[in-house]
Amino acid sequence: MVDSQRIIVAGLPGVGKTTVVSKAVERLQKMGHDAILVTLGSFMYEEAEKLGVSDRDSIRKLPVGMQRELQLKAAKRISELSNEFVFVDTHLLIKTPQGFFPGLPLDVLQTLRPTQLVMIEAPISDIFNRRLRDGTRRRDNESEEEVAEELLLSKQFLVVAAANTGATMTMVNNRENLSDEAVRDLLKSLRVPL
Repeated sequence: MVDSQRIIVAGLPGVGKTTVVSKAVERLQKMGHDAILVTLGSFMYEEAEKLGVSDRDSIRKLPVGMQRELQLKAAKRISELSNEFVFVDTHLLIKTPQGFFPGLPLDVLQTLRPTQLVMIEAPISDIFNRRLRDGTRRRDNESEEEVAEELLLSKQFLVVAAANTGATMTMVNNRENLSDEAVRDLLKSLRVPL
């Protein structure tokens, strides 16, 4: 049996991480690998629905203590997956009414036991414009300066997460209309023959 690789793929809302990681998983599956993509926020939402939360974007409006409980419950469920490649789509920080909150607190990281941390990034203007075009989510209106601050904080959270888990960390650039290059770079970082 092949040891499971747990790859946390994070990035700012609007960076295109879900697109990149979905394509990477699809490519791995076509190559015969047992790969799965899960979204930490979706697992959290399943638990939050039991509390009366009506949409996923409302989770970040919950008290931080409730968010932490939801994160840990979701992480425990994800940690039970035994696929060859388990990709966990998430965020490194969440903007709440109380301030920024870690998307991956230490107990969540320890539960997930990542082997690799990947941050999908893109130019600030690309992220900003993608957010404006995305009508499927309820996002806060933020300036390019605020997006730049989130990106800087996310990079700092990535370093802390790597230091606390011993997982490697990789940055993958997802420039506008070049997601196939980002997919290639992500798979290359996993040392999967292409």
